[in-house]
Amino acid sequence: MKALVIISRDRDKASTRFRFVQYEAMLAEHGISLDYVRRDAIDAAMLQRLADYDVVINQKCLMQKRLAAKVIAASKRLVFDMDDAIWTRSGRTHSWFTVWRVKARLRQWLAAADVVTAANDYLAGYARQFSARVQVIHMALDTGQWQPAERTTRAEVVMGWAGSPATLKNLEHIGPQLCETLAANPSLRLAVYCGVRPTLDCEFAYTPFAPGTEAAFVQQLDIGLLPLPEDDAFTRGKSPIKALQYLACGLPVVAQVRGATAEILDASNSLPVKQDSDWRRAIETLLADKAQRERLGRAGREFVLREHDMHKTLEQIVTILRGKE
Repeated sequence: MKALVIISRDRDKASTRFRFVQYEAMLAEHGISLDYVRRDAIDAAMLQRLADYDVVINQKCLMQKRLAAKVIAASKRLVFDMDDAIWTRSGRTHSWFTVWRVKARLRQWLAAADVVTAANDYLAGYARQFSARVQVIHMALDTGQWQPAERTTRAEVVMGWAGSPATLKNLEHIGPQLCETLAANPSLRLAVYCGVRPTLDCEFAYTPFAPGTEAAFVQQLDIGLLPLPEDDAFTRGKSPIKALQYLACGLPVVAQVRGATAEILDASNSLPVKQDSDWRRAIETLLADKAQRERLGRAGREFVLREHDMHKTLEQIVTILRGKE
């Protein structure tokens, strides 16, 4: 069985990697192969080739309605996947016409797809306004790769953040609170993993992004940080993969919980932060209580194994691609 995935950039984009690329070997064992095409590479020749595929998966790519109609008409079976609130954008104001156009293009795909897959209930709720064929497939991890590591005895407690340059502004937003907390607690350290070095007015250990090294970075932390300062529709629609990575590695998380993030983080595995002034209190609470850090970390690991293990979501994906849902 052959499937074609329409993507916006490349296979290394985080959403593409965690929604599809990481499943390639396991899907192959089920007789399903994945090919990829960038949205901007869909031409007349590609449209003719669509008939060669048993299923076409559009990974949240919107396009001109005329081109979309051609893709829809040429696809034997169509799946539309969304892991973001793509009807909006964080921190950006569009004209009324742009908002109307984006929503109209999204409705076209939602109405036409044989199945719409959404990463969380928040996104699924939006999609169900336009489709009766919506299923939730959670973001998931290889829990063999993302797992707690043996910890060496050390005097310091390391809090850390891992993310992309696009979300670095979230960490820098709480920079003053982090620097204040570090200054007041000599045993506390800060570590950052990103493709761009952040601008912070305090000492921190910086690890630049390199493929295949992210899990090792997270495993050496004691506390995971998840700042989400903007409370908007885009943020509420996210299922932060970073939250899952922290939990899978047995870390307690200090986070601003917005929308779908509440489907991942709760009092059993994390400490919530409601406003900027709460960051120091929450971090110092975990700094002072190793037993609480370990208890929250164990609960987070168990949650990921139960709800976000890719071996379990694989079964859903195979069923949907084969049209047996």
